Amino acid sequence: MSRKEIIRERPFEYLTASAENWYIARAYVLDKLRDVAFTPGSDGHLHVIVAGDSPLLLSTARQTALSAHYLNFEEENALGERVSRNRTVITLVTGKKADDILRELSREEYLGQLLSVCRYSLFGELHNPDSYLDIEVDLVKKAPEDPGAITFTEEDVKAFLASADPEEVFSIDTRKAVFANRVYSLGSVIDNIPYEDINGAGRYSRALGTFQYRVLGNAAGARLVSDRWKNRSTARNGLSNVICSDCFESRELAIRRQCSNYDKLSRESRAALWEKNSHALSVSEHCRWTTEKLILGFRAFGLDERCRYESFFGSARASFCRQAKNAAESPSHVDICSYRRLRLTDPASLKYDTFLMLAIPLILEKLK
Repeated sequence: MSRKEIIRERPFEYLTASAENWYIARAYVLDKLRDVAFTPGSDGHLHVIVAGDSPLLLSTARQTALSAHYLNFEEENALGERVSRNRTVITLVTGKKADDILRELSREEYLGQLLSVCRYSLFGELHNPDSYLDIEVDLVKKAPEDPGAITFTEEDVKAFLASADPEEVFSIDTRKAVFANRVYSLGSVIDNIPYEDINGAGRYSRALGTFQYRVLGNAAGARLVSDRWKNRSTARNGLSNVICSDCFESRELAIRRQCSNYDKLSRESRAALWEKNSHALSVSEHCRWTTEKLILGFRAFGLDERCRYESFFGSARASFCRQAKNAAESPSHVDICSYRRLRLTDPASLKYDTFLMLAIPLILEKLK
């Protein structure tokens, strides 16, 4: 693949004046975590220590929360009890006062609404202990001793930047994001999949075939960013595809680690391996999506909004949800909830999550 065939764009400017730090943090964190993956059912978790609270390091904490979602996270056990095992832990070392660091982190440049939902500790005081999210944040005065942790320092980030290709840092190859966005163009092909056994991968075979030959059969050609991104809501939705597709490789790595000869398997055998893990993939994707939405400034429905949502049906319900998520101030989304609740309130979205996860090997193969 020649460099000329790779489409590079600069989408972050549409949401923040701090775009430079976002680009640096994205390139740095994806590089540092490139070999991190956990197979479904395994024990262990990622622990990242962010050794400072400069704008650049806070951006690396943000990027870690967006990227570090793994297939061994368990929201509930076999009995249906919430356990939230194997969360990614981000330890942030700060010299700021409690109110000051919370105020700083709540800006959209950093963690937005994330701390309102995720489990976090503030100088030893625990908040949201039963959170359903797979991200945990610890705010501390002194870095803990953990030989298994990955530590981010200002010096290390700057050293990485000095040795990196500026084009690859300050612009993004958006081809994966373009294909991820095209999943939603399938419409009725996915909508018509039955809700029964919603993670049963066999139900997606027709949709995957359509995606492979009708969507992936064409070049990624089209650009992700357009004039419509001047609308902040459109920019958020478009950026979601970038953040989602940044996790494709870590998910593929987790699947690869279940089979020592993955590259020698037939396409059908590889697909069967992904199908076997479709539930873990879907849970992980919902956690990732929820974290992303909170960081981008969305909030969960309040009690009044949820009651109104339950009172509507059909097009009226869809219109209500659309207005809520496109609100200029304090946008909200009905799907910011646990995976268990989502199965009850909006199972249709689970079909798209499962389908997109099963499409990852097809997209990565296409781009190779």
